[in-house]
Formats: sequence, C-alpha cells, structure tokens
Amino acid sequence: MRWISKVAFAAANLASIASAAVYVDPETGLTFAQYEAPATLNSDIIYRIAVPANAAPNTAFDAVLQIVAPTGVGWAGLAWGGRMPNNPLAVAWGNGQGAIVSSRFATSHTMPQPHAGSTYQTFTTGTRSNNTHWQVTTLCTGCTSWEGRTLNPSGQNRLAYATSPTPPSDPSSDTSPISVHDVTNYWTQDFSEGANQGFEGIVGGLQ
Repeated sequence: MRWISKVAFAAANLASIASAAVYVDPETGLTFAQYEAPATLNSDIIYRIAVPANAAPNTAFDAVLQIVAPTGVGWAGLAWGGRMPNNPLAVAWGNGQGAIVSSRFATSHTMPQPHAGSTYQTFTTGTRSNNTHWQVTTLCTGCTSWEGRTLNPSGQNRLAYATSPTPPSDPSSDTSPISVHDVTNYWTQDFSEGANQGFEGIVGGLQ
C-alpha cells in the first residue's frame, strides 16, 4: 500500500493558515524557529527547531526539535529533507505521561522503518503530556547531514511534516508500526531564526 494522504487539503489552503515565528522558550532557555502546521482545519501542530549559532556551513550539526501537538494527533512527523523518501525522519507521539520520538527512514512511499543513522536524546525538560496536548523536546544527531546533503544552519531549508489521528499500534515502543498519514505538506524554515549562542552549554544543562 502506498503512503498517500487520505484527506485532500490543498497546499495553498494549508499555507494560508500556517505561520512561522521565533519562539523563546522559558523552560529550556532555547530560542526556536517555529512553524505552526495544520493538523486539521481546526487544530495546529507546532514544530520548533533550535541550532548552534556557531555551526559551520557544509558541516553536520546537532539540532533540538520541539513538537507541540493536540492529544487528537496520533503521531506527528518531520522530514528533515523536505520530503518523505531518502532523508531522516522524526516521528513523535504522546504516550499519556510524556512523548516518544522515533528515528525513521523511507526509501519510497512505504511505512518508514527504524533508522540508526540519526539518533534522538529526549529531555524530561520540555517533554510532557496532559488532557489537551503532548509536547516533546529532543536533541537530534545525524539529522542535518546525510547522503551528500547538508542543511544550512544560517539560512533557509525546506522541511516537511505529516500527521495522523491514529496512534502507533504500540505507543510504548519507538519502533512501533504507524498508520498512513492523513495530512502532509512542506515549508521553508530559516534556521538562523533558531540560532543559539552557547547552544552546547544550554543543551548540556537540560535533563
């Protein structure tokens, strides 16, 4: 079965109700480049990315990803290369007490498989779940450079997202099978808006 969107949202309509911003997080102390992506016509998922201000061009660098989603979102994914196939994917979901991030990779439009090429360190700080939303804050290593491509730490990068209202079949496992996405789209994010002086020290102090 091909992984295609089951709900037909026009890209122009999605873009018109999504927004980008800079978010200074008082909990983690990080500044994030933020994007609000529609999960449905009535609710948004927030994607935030923080990077080191001293990251050199054309070299791999770590990045902190923060996702905030309504509890009606079964899983939310981020494609670091702006498409589903052939780039690192982060797939996250709430589990009632916190949230889980799964590193995935797909070579075609089929269910993404666990991926050892990128790793996520999820922090207790900035990760939670309640009656209305779940949130995850995680450090990714191996997400910004792959197969001859490197993201720009001080400029624009095309990213993509996907989401489904159906939770993974085993929410306690980061390798759980996931359902086909209902919504997907892409945007261009200026990583310089999430640049952090002293990134390593801030991240090193998170629990």
